Amino acid sequence: RNIFQVLIHNGLVQVALSNPEGHVIGIKYNGIDNVLQETSHVKNDGGYWDVVWYKPGAKGRTDRLSGTNFTIITQDENLVEVSFSSIWQPSYSGNQVPLNVDKRYIVRRGISGIYMYAILERQVGWPDVDMDQLRIAFKLNEDKFHYMAISDDRQRIMPTPQDRADGKVLAYPEAVLLTNPSNSQLKGQVDDKYQYSCDDEDNRVHGWISSNHGVGFWMITPSDEFRAGGPMKADLTSHVGPTTLCMFHSTHYTGKDIDTSYRNGEPWKKVFGPVFVYLNSISPQQHRLTLWEDAKTQMLREVQNWPYDFPKSNDFPYKNQRGTVSGKLFVHDRYINVTPMWARNAYVGLAPPGEAGSWQLDTKGYQFWTRADDTGSFVITNVRAGNYSIYAWVPGFMGDYKYNLVITIKPGSVIKLNNLVYEPPRSGPTLWEIGRPDRTAAEFFIPDPYASLTSNLYKNNKNQEKFRQYGLWERYADIYPHDDLVFTAGVSDYSQDWFFAHVTRNTGNLTYQATTWRIIFNLQDVNNTGSYTLQLALASASYSEVQVRFNDEKIFPAHFSTRLIGKDNAIARHGIHGLYRFYSINVLGNQLHSGNNTIYLTQSRSQGPFQGVMYDYIRLEGPEST
Repeated sequence: RNIFQVLIHNGLVQVALSNPEGHVIGIKYNGIDNVLQETSHVKNDGGYWDVVWYKPGAKGRTDRLSGTNFTIITQDENLVEVSFSSIWQPSYSGNQVPLNVDKRYIVRRGISGIYMYAILERQVGWPDVDMDQLRIAFKLNEDKFHYMAISDDRQRIMPTPQDRADGKVLAYPEAVLLTNPSNSQLKGQVDDKYQYSCDDEDNRVHGWISSNHGVGFWMITPSDEFRAGGPMKADLTSHVGPTTLCMFHSTHYTGKDIDTSYRNGEPWKKVFGPVFVYLNSISPQQHRLTLWEDAKTQMLREVQNWPYDFPKSNDFPYKNQRGTVSGKLFVHDRYINVTPMWARNAYVGLAPPGEAGSWQLDTKGYQFWTRADDTGSFVITNVRAGNYSIYAWVPGFMGDYKYNLVITIKPGSVIKLNNLVYEPPRSGPTLWEIGRPDRTAAEFFIPDPYASLTSNLYKNNKNQEKFRQYGLWERYADIYPHDDLVFTAGVSDYSQDWFFAHVTRNTGNLTYQATTWRIIFNLQDVNNTGSYTLQLALASASYSEVQVRFNDEKIFPAHFSTRLIGKDNAIARHGIHGLYRFYSINVLGNQLHSGNNTIYLTQSRSQGPFQGVMYDYIRLEGPEST
């Protein structure tokens, strides 16, 4: 090494790191001197960690988490691990994020890639701060990498940064219509980095291919334990740059409802990673997708080997220092079955102690999730020592489960729980229902995009992610130009007659109108002295308010209001869910009558095109004695 640079070489890959900052400034592989982008004026822009932070009330700023001290942790014939660290001082207050930083890089013998992790720490009494985003970013050589792959169905030749610069900016800067791209096949398509987002549970490997050089560059995330917000938290992956990201936490698809605030001198320490940057290559005779298939195979190896046994930080526990929790979850809904049923395919997880569902908003602790089998049996392995609550939710049922005791994991713990029973929200028998309780709006009607504003990536009928097309929110006014949606329970089909997002109506001249959807249903006999229940589950909310009225569209105030909720922006960012919200609304029997009834759902906030909600599931229940 010299004073400015640290070089690590294992015969397959050579990694250059700036000293003492610890940014990745070069990766040499398979005849390419540097797979990363190089610019004459920015030397540390190839690969880096960064955090978006601010003091309460101030504007956000970005800190690259630069180190000030370089240390060789391990150097032998099997691996090299190096550290770039910095210690925060009170004199840095206001100019540098109040964190102690220890960034680690590992290169192993016979492995064509680099492992990366960081230990971040706040000490007691440090200044208040918000940290809304933490990530690793790589900017690849744009002359070499043109093909991006996120999944088997989501991969394509991508536009260049210049193509975007030459295009037409649409409703927000991230969305660009490609008007004169270098690849004529992309002309007339929309590019937006949010079209390539992914739920964390599905985000294991993504990256880029250099077809001319037969080289792939992949970000592999072998575990979700250090990510925020649970398995369904959506976030960015790769996008035009060429850029590849590893997102640890952000406010994407959640807004500031997710907890990124540190107050009153709160101490905190967390290990992020390791994640693995994998490089692979093929012969000129092989198809480029061979690189994608190999990357998936390597990802499975990394997942199988988690937790790794080679990081040297005492803050990263090995497998024998972790614990296991197992059990069996049942669902008891007396109106479906008298006896408890197996909680098939339930999401079951350990997360910091809190209220039911609080894991959605957590960024500070570790989370460990699994899926139950067809009998509701689950095993959660490799759990770090600490105190946790057990949480769950079951596809097909509303609400959140939380075990009533705190679970303490110690190194080597093997905890076998008694049978757990979840009783989902239920007040009476189902009179009618709309949707499927799965925390998304994917089952509802998703319109075709405008022909002039499409992405061919989502035109294939086999692809189930049509919701990622641009501008679908505007299609509501095309389908319902004057009168709003009307759904008749027992007659209408929610897959065709229920628009996936309850949005505003564009009336022109940058003005928007609140919209009121009607649910019409027939009751033969009404118990005027009984109580009915409207169960309302939302999959997303963006600066919106749902007002609910029964048989009286004009009554004020409404019979029920969510009040102003949500900042997830999932409508604009091509999501099909954000944060989950659930409301159980009491309906007095005298608010209903025999014959036809109407429920009015008004999304009352209408300052812009992206305000609205996505419904997950709606159910009307009769009185318990019905």
